[in-house]
Amino acid sequence: MIATIGLITAIAVLVFLIIKGIDMITATVVTAAIILVTSGLAFFEGLLVTYSEGIGTFVASWFLILGFGGVFGQLVLETGLATRIAKTLTEKLGVKMVGLVILLCTFFITLLGINGYIMVFVLYPIADNLLRQNKMDRRLLPFLLLGGGACANGFAYSLDICNVLPSNYLGTSLGAAPVLSFIFTGIVAVCYFVYFNYAQKQSHKKHTDEELLAMYQDNSQTEEEELPGIIASVIPFAAVLGAVVATSSMGTPTSILFSLAIGIGLIIIMQRKRIKNMKSAIKTGSNSGLSSMLTVAAVMGLSRVLGASPAFQNVQQAVLNMNMPAYLKAFFGTSVLTGLTGSAISGETIFMESFGQAFVDMGVNVDALHRIVTESALVLNKLPNSSVAILTMSICGCSLKESYKHIILGTMIPAFVAGLTVALLATMGFVF
Repeated sequence: MIATIGLITAIAVLVFLIIKGIDMITATVVTAAIILVTSGLAFFEGLLVTYSEGIGTFVASWFLILGFGGVFGQLVLETGLATRIAKTLTEKLGVKMVGLVILLCTFFITLLGINGYIMVFVLYPIADNLLRQNKMDRRLLPFLLLGGGACANGFAYSLDICNVLPSNYLGTSLGAAPVLSFIFTGIVAVCYFVYFNYAQKQSHKKHTDEELLAMYQDNSQTEEEELPGIIASVIPFAAVLGAVVATSSMGTPTSILFSLAIGIGLIIIMQRKRIKNMKSAIKTGSNSGLSSMLTVAAVMGLSRVLGASPAFQNVQQAVLNMNMPAYLKAFFGTSVLTGLTGSAISGETIFMESFGQAFVDMGVNVDALHRIVTESALVLNKLPNSSVAILTMSICGCSLKESYKHIILGTMIPAFVAGLTVALLATMGFVF
């Protein structure tokens, strides 16, 4: 009983600390401490061994990959590649397609493995400028960035860590069950576009153009003549994606590292004159990537402590004992774990470590399981205890009160519908 109360209290404290802006490392240490004390587990061993080993395991696996990802994202930002692509898409598709432009940019940035923390910094200025130029409500910015990322997090061949993690446990490729991933992304993308246009129409009914423009701060814009050409902008992104597909047989970590190295090399060769200070760009990018790595690693450490808690083990048993088909059980189980931890990565990890082999032993199709776990982790990973959601709203200068409803209506609900659809299709034998 005490362990259960402690677990609930710990999760509540975690949510409170994140909303208050406390860094994730501190928040997870405090949360882990509460769980250890109320569960009767060895306190110092829990922090120095269980918690620290969770961090160490993740760092050992992702140090180079996230470091390279940070450098790639920084070079994309400094050279204006994403800005050029966004401007060209807007010119070609028209003002009414601003939502689609931001969706496409966010989708491809995420697809290439630039994690959510870096993606926000790369695309926020672009999205903010596009909305301002078209007199649109900027309070939708967090939804636009998070929703666009959700379309790519679990997409087939995505380098995003959400799509990579199941491979480590199931031995599947990044392109596992591609048709199921297309269905999920299609549903989420359509809902994203429809909701964006609906929300903007509602905003224009309530506010004048002057009131909408007053929501913006003056941001410096890159002059047109300073931007690279569209073909030169697309080449590094296309090369990275192509390299991932071509080298998938080399193993996921090797494939990702090799592909990012190609992307970085191409940007340096093709856009050298646009990089003001190469050493500074590499340092800033790697620091950004590794900072994100430590944040995620802290969540992984907390996941290990959660897994050792008797109360959490009861939750795990409840998941396994759910009276429903295996794929639906995987969908709801991963969603619940993700919601409890506030992290798609943490939810996936706990599910795969706790139940992965049990589901394989049931005889499920591992490719379908890979896809369902990945998509399910995107349903409740944007609750108020989500560091990515809080960080995105903070960077965009939007409060929880004014922007969170758009995240729920435009991203979380569509992800639930799409994830459940994929799980039902797999249950009916559609595992492609």
